[in-house]
Amino acid sequence: MAGRVSKVLSVAAVVVFGWYMFTMIRLVLQLFYPATHIPLIKPLPQVPKNTVMHRMAWRPPFEYDIRMYVSPLESFNDQTAFLNQSLLVWNIDAQRIEQRYPQFKAELKIDIPEKQQVLNSSGLFAFLFVQRAGELNLNDPLLAYARAPLMSIRERMVDRKHSLIEGDSETLESGVWVPHGKTRLSWEIVLEDNEFHAWMMPLDIVPLLRVRQSGKNKEYIPLLWENPLATREKHWVPLTNHSKVSSKQRLSGHMDVDVSLRGIGLGWLRLCNYVYHGLQELRSPRSLIQYSDSDIDSLKEMVFEVNPTMLAITMAAMALHMLFEFLAYKEDVSFWSSRSKEGLHGISKSSMVMGVVSAWISLLYMWDRRKETNVVVLAGAAVGAVVEAWKATKVLRLEDIWPLGRSKANANKEEPEGERAQVQREVDKQTGWWMTRVCMPLMAVYAAVSLVWQQHESYMSWLLSVSLVTVYSLEFIQMWPQLLINHRLRTVDMLPLTAFLYRFLTTFIDDLYALVVPMPLIERIGTLRDDLVFVVLCYQWLKFPKRKEKAD
Repeated sequence: MAGRVSKVLSVAAVVVFGWYMFTMIRLVLQLFYPATHIPLIKPLPQVPKNTVMHRMAWRPPFEYDIRMYVSPLESFNDQTAFLNQSLLVWNIDAQRIEQRYPQFKAELKIDIPEKQQVLNSSGLFAFLFVQRAGELNLNDPLLAYARAPLMSIRERMVDRKHSLIEGDSETLESGVWVPHGKTRLSWEIVLEDNEFHAWMMPLDIVPLLRVRQSGKNKEYIPLLWENPLATREKHWVPLTNHSKVSSKQRLSGHMDVDVSLRGIGLGWLRLCNYVYHGLQELRSPRSLIQYSDSDIDSLKEMVFEVNPTMLAITMAAMALHMLFEFLAYKEDVSFWSSRSKEGLHGISKSSMVMGVVSAWISLLYMWDRRKETNVVVLAGAAVGAVVEAWKATKVLRLEDIWPLGRSKANANKEEPEGERAQVQREVDKQTGWWMTRVCMPLMAVYAAVSLVWQQHESYMSWLLSVSLVTVYSLEFIQMWPQLLINHRLRTVDMLPLTAFLYRFLTTFIDDLYALVVPMPLIERIGTLRDDLVFVVLCYQWLKFPKRKEKAD
């Protein structure tokens, strides 16, 4: 019965993975190739003849200028009033339309108007105009423009990390709303010459479109926007050093802004727009899973900071990671629940103890750093900690952890040890000697250095950080006793090899996963560290002959 349930779970996991991959491929095709017909996957209805088409209005040899203004006004309906109250901060002349994917960058020092400094106002905007080469004409029908806020009233984020020896050096109050300035503006423009049938225009880009009639067909102005995924919490900086803001306190006189404009494909714009609206849904009260601002920033970083190809590889790696991790946990539970006490001889008990301690300390550490840890990583750590604790109950007894719990009567009743139990006890004893004589003093020195020289939010954060580094260092030693037992017994029959195979695949996927998904640095090091141990284990699996165990 248990075997059938295990097979059903495996098939269900593979089916869910296949459905997920099919959905992702179909979504990518819809976003990047909206006018392409693919039978069964992305079918399109037959297009009638003489259908009205939408074409881009800019045609070679079109040349355009780029101008960015900073203004306290929210619109430019009156060109004269707008130019009188605005400041030109960026200008690029005479670019040819044949270059579909241009790249422009600048570091600007923008002066905050006197009125905004005195009133602590957040009404400051950046306007980007891309128009035909020549004098600025805000009434030009071929003008492409976009607007982005440069200031906002936001809650001050106070870093509570400080030296525990010297005391708290941060005097600013938290929970105070003050004016913030944006330090990053990422403009994007679509200069691809895409054509759409009038009734097949993608609805998600309609709010960004400006269309004009040109004979029988219609022409659209190139899509221009500020990518909302580019700006994260760290790109908003306070414009005042005061913990409380009043009309008597002036703001900083300027702010530094990194500005960029790049040409992109229509698929990338639609993908970013799709992800942005999805993230907005995760913030809404209607969402079943409430994501924090740090989780939203992590997802923004994962999407925006990589190219589309790398993003696709990352999404596939994440799906494979979850599939293999689920199968590994399933095989682990199936193996340990079906083996008797005698069948578990040869399992290193010291490795089991350190595995449980490491899993739970790692979980507590990531919970303490949950603002910078992805939800998926945190959930995986919680499941792993529970499974490790359950496995320990199958192998360990009280006297294995606490020698004083071992009575003389129980010692006299023990049966003579077999070969596996004897080797296991010898290796565990040797490992314990190395830990207590060498590793513990080194970890004590590290704890003292961390307390004196590094910054922490509290003594609990310091304790969790030191404990995690200690456990990871000792765990690297503790992962070798099982390999040594395998070598001396010339077998790996006592291990759940199917689960280790899935973990072997997951480990190398995690290498890519750890480089993309935000997580604490020590977790990244722990992920890369596992590669060496799994390589040695796979070598033992291939080298040692299979030994059939005697029936219980």
